[in-house]
Amino acid sequence: MQLDIYRDQALERVLIVKRNADIKQITGIKPEFLNRLAQPDHIDSDSGRLPTGLKLEEVIEAVSARGYFATTLIVNIKEIDN
Repeated sequence: MQLDIYRDQALERVLIVKRNADIKQITGIKPEFLNRLAQPDHIDSDSGRLPTGLKLEEVIEAVSARGYFATTLIVNIKEIDN
């Protein structure tokens, strides 16, 4: 399956849709979630890589069922002193 991956600059929000889908026409996503999403990366689900932490099976299932996969990523940074 050909997919588009949209992300915000902080890499906190991720939206994955079928390639060339109009994200403004997707129902069920709040307009605030779509704000400041960057141009998509294009991948093929057979050979491309998803962002770290996302499971291909879950993404494909969501895109097939409702037309999109959306999530908010929480990044934790731990500082270690030597």
